[in-house]
Amino acid sequence: MFGRKRKEINTENIHTFTEAVKAIKSYIYLKEWDLAESAIQDIKQKEQAAFSELEYKIKNDYRELQKQRRIFEKNMLTITALEKKYEVDKIKYDRRIVAERFKIRFKKIKQEVRKLTTSKNNNEALNLLNHFLEDNKDNSEVITYYAKEKKNILKSIQKNQSLDKKRISDNAELEAIRLAGLTLKDKNEQAQERKRLKEEKKQNGFIPQLIEKLKFHKRMKEKYDRKKLLDEVKILIEEESKAKLEIAEKKLENIHKGLIKEVEKKNMLGFDIFGKILGSDKISGDSIGFTETKNKYSFYIGDATGHGVRAGLIVSLLSKAFQEEAPKDDIVNLTYIVNNTLKENLQSKNFVTGIFFELDKKYKNAFNISGMGHEPLLIYRHKEKKIERVIAGGLAGGIRLIKKIEDIKPKTLELLDQDVVLTYSDGVLEAKDEDNKIYGIERLEKIFLQSSQATGDIREIYNDLIEDLKLYRGGSNFLDDTTILMFRRNSDKDLLNAGSDEIEKIKAKEGLSNKEVKRLEGKTKDQLEEELKEIKKDKQTLMIINTLKGLYYTGEFLKLKQEATRYIREGFIHKKINYYLKKAIDNEEEYKISQRNTKLENKYNVLLELFKKKDFNTVIQECNEIISKDGNI
Repeated sequence: MFGRKRKEINTENIHTFTEAVKAIKSYIYLKEWDLAESAIQDIKQKEQAAFSELEYKIKNDYRELQKQRRIFEKNMLTITALEKKYEVDKIKYDRRIVAERFKIRFKKIKQEVRKLTTSKNNNEALNLLNHFLEDNKDNSEVITYYAKEKKNILKSIQKNQSLDKKRISDNAELEAIRLAGLTLKDKNEQAQERKRLKEEKKQNGFIPQLIEKLKFHKRMKEKYDRKKLLDEVKILIEEESKAKLEIAEKKLENIHKGLIKEVEKKNMLGFDIFGKILGSDKISGDSIGFTETKNKYSFYIGDATGHGVRAGLIVSLLSKAFQEEAPKDDIVNLTYIVNNTLKENLQSKNFVTGIFFELDKKYKNAFNISGMGHEPLLIYRHKEKKIERVIAGGLAGGIRLIKKIEDIKPKTLELLDQDVVLTYSDGVLEAKDEDNKIYGIERLEKIFLQSSQATGDIREIYNDLIEDLKLYRGGSNFLDDTTILMFRRNSDKDLLNAGSDEIEKIKAKEGLSNKEVKRLEGKTKDQLEEELKEIKKDKQTLMIINTLKGLYYTGEFLKLKQEATRYIREGFIHKKINYYLKKAIDNEEEYKISQRNTKLENKYNVLLELFKKKDFNTVIQECNEIISKDGNI
């Protein structure tokens, strides 16, 4: 299954060292590990024995001895290389065998778990998961799968347990509609809200998860295809043939279709970010990228030398290295690996400038940068209303190998609320007007300062910068790559924790209980208003219930009915409100029956007196009238 087609090697035909080496390579290629190991040990012993014997024979011929020693050492180096290749290839093969077997078993486990959960056998599915984890507790893939599936199964169990409560809640609303005499038309807003919640539930359902998995596998395939294309492009560029450069260009166009041209993350904690690459070329020489982990945000800007295929290759290599390394490395290791990857894959004259950024989700008033010889950063300081220019430093990526990681000198910069950081490619500064004068950093600083003082929206700042660039260029389109990337400290998007000043102020102002304060924790300032509305509504609902309770115990049933109906129409849905409205309606019915019975009793007494007086005609007339009005009494 995993090996190659077996081919017999006739050892009787092996007479020379070269033939022996060739045979060993064949054994390694055919995965004949025992034969390869035996052959390596055999050739090593024979070479040593042969040289010892020869050394003794020619010990008086110094020149010949030195010549034979060099041959022997060269042969031993070849054997050592073969031995290393054998060990590496065997380890890889063994791992692949284990991985393939594990993959098959893992697939079966997934199918069985899916089958059990689909048939509602959640406890059996949990047992199976626990046994599988116990057998593979050091496998990160299994641990991730276990955590995810366990969460889904527990959620399913909780969902089943809460079905009765949910039904009661749903029925409470339907009962409220019936008791208050509302129609579906009166409940449009509630229906829209239910629809919204249903859509949210759908987004977290099985089908969206399945779609997300398919998208993930598609991304993995695209990633593999891009790597393959990059390898092909490198070979074609090295040929330096016009025809082959054209082929490389076509391949790079396909790769660049999948590269990020715009960065924006609206739900970014503590920050706003926006960046975009402008240019008419299908192959861009500029690059931007963004990735997020549990603890940090990482992003970058890159500007490759030159244009066309070579610049496009640099950008592709940079993007690939960033996406692979940023999630698992800090900014220093990221710079180290990206630089050396570029150097190993690029020709000596090709390089890229850039800056890597790292934002810690916990410590939001500072950020880390690591430069690769890029243009200066511009920082708008909101408090001082001024622009600060920062040189990121560093050597352009791909210029030379960095041997010591300590040579990389990152910087940590302060970033207070509403401060804005601007980075850009040289296409911005080198834009020219009709007189061939360049745009320059001084004009960029001026427009950046004006716009940052006028608005806190980085998209608007970006638009102001682009409009000024277009104006400077005489309104012409951007033919060269022009990239701007900005991010802004925004404390309104910070998650609020217990004891924070903001929560304590709201607690004091609104008179919130500890339980209510708990509901505010983990929200951003932007989300606080909606949560406070819900808390206030819950408080108001409790006050309404107490008011209705008072009306009930004082016997004011007519007012109780009017008030409960009004509250339900205003959207206050609660089982207690339904209870008091039902009591009011029941009491009203009892009162009507009591009044009617009293009236009939009085009428009966009158008719009885008439009957005693033998006024039968009047009695018959009155009885007929009562029956015609009230039916069968």
